[in-house]
Amino acid sequence: MEPIRFGTDGWRAKIADTYTHANVRRAAAALGGVLKSKKDSCLVLVGYDPRFGSEHFAETAAQILVSQGHQVIVATRMLPTPALSLALGQYNADAGVMITASHNSGEYNGFKIKLPPGVSAPNEFTKEVESRLFNVVEAPPPVDITRSDFLSHYLTTLGKRVNLPALKKAGFNIVADAMHGAASNHLEKLLAGGKTKVVTIAANRDAWFGGRHPEPIDKYLAPLKKAVKDHKAQAGFATDGDADRVGLVDEKGHFVDVHKLHALLLYHLWKNKGERGAVVKTVSGTLMIDRMAEAWKIPVKVTPIGFKYIGNVMMREDVLLGVEESGGIAFKGHLPERDGLLSALLILEALAGMGKSVTKAVARLQKEFGPYYSDRTDLENVPSDLQAKVLEGLKTSPPENAAGLKVTGVDSMDGVKLKLENGWLLVRPSGTEPLLRLYAEADDPKKVKELLKYAETLVDQHR
Repeated sequence: MEPIRFGTDGWRAKIADTYTHANVRRAAAALGGVLKSKKDSCLVLVGYDPRFGSEHFAETAAQILVSQGHQVIVATRMLPTPALSLALGQYNADAGVMITASHNSGEYNGFKIKLPPGVSAPNEFTKEVESRLFNVVEAPPPVDITRSDFLSHYLTTLGKRVNLPALKKAGFNIVADAMHGAASNHLEKLLAGGKTKVVTIAANRDAWFGGRHPEPIDKYLAPLKKAVKDHKAQAGFATDGDADRVGLVDEKGHFVDVHKLHALLLYHLWKNKGERGAVVKTVSGTLMIDRMAEAWKIPVKVTPIGFKYIGNVMMREDVLLGVEESGGIAFKGHLPERDGLLSALLILEALAGMGKSVTKAVARLQKEFGPYYSDRTDLENVPSDLQAKVLEGLKTSPPENAAGLKVTGVDSMDGVKLKLENGWLLVRPSGTEPLLRLYAEADDPKKVKELLKYAETLVDQHR
């Protein structure tokens, strides 16, 4: 029987290969068993995104959970993952299942588990789910499932989290790229009725995401860059398949790396809105946050990569902002979970207070707390034994310098991170895909490219 393994955020697999109704039944039954061991009958919410068959896989999961004696409510329409997370609190639910493969390509689907107050299930919980996976789970006789609209409450909540009337009056001209995902045209609807104009592209359902990976990073945003220039927009926002991540394109049609968004949001929340709390970032987070935190005496917590680690800290401590390199951002007073649409709205708020120009706002922050430049390379089809050799070599025998930069320390919290003079290089396996990820940050974009090329040569040396 095919293995089901939960990575940094859920189980993901190729549709009709390992991601089948039979395996969704297995995953749902295992989750239901864990819940039943804690409480005889739990309330479980089930949501789904626009991927191929997502609503049918959601129905399969719901039928299994009901057959185990749990109460289940299924979303009436496709929705962003943070909408399901928020609904856990609204319904006082015990758990949630989101059928999505997030930013993976259209051949994938997935199964995310959410726990109160809307956070991704931690490792210890998903390990318990894995331990209860049986080889075969038969489909039960179908029953009627309760359904509810989780989306309306979510959109209303977003409108209350920002100064929506001011944003509508601000006169922004922006483009929203839904990447054929769960964001649909929600940003356009939220900002309608004033001087601000939003043009939405790729809002229709397309199980193949228009041939793109629904990941809001530079190499997949050519349509958004073109639309920003065509419409002479001040900014362009992109959200991933389940709308829990965000990407930004400036008024010149250039991608803005997400680390600068983190700095922009911290500046806005701390300086403009007067909000307080710690910052939690993953091991791949920017040094700009450290410089800002040092200047303003803000506590900074560092976690492994995976938003569940950030969410865990946010539930235990007073955290203003939680950020990860892949575009996930969480905010105090909302959810201990990333939210792409709320991130876009708060970035707009920040820009409204800094002259509306993305390039000028970023330049201002770079001048005061930088400069820093970041990039990432994903090496595909790197066998697990080769990945292990590379990581072990870096950990036990780190180089004295990397691409000409002196190595000042080694961090093995998640993969292996070489700390450098005014920068860093991180090598780590993906938690959701068969990839070896290479990350770098330095004070010069040329150095970043050299660091990534250096990391590739390290991998080649171990082949």
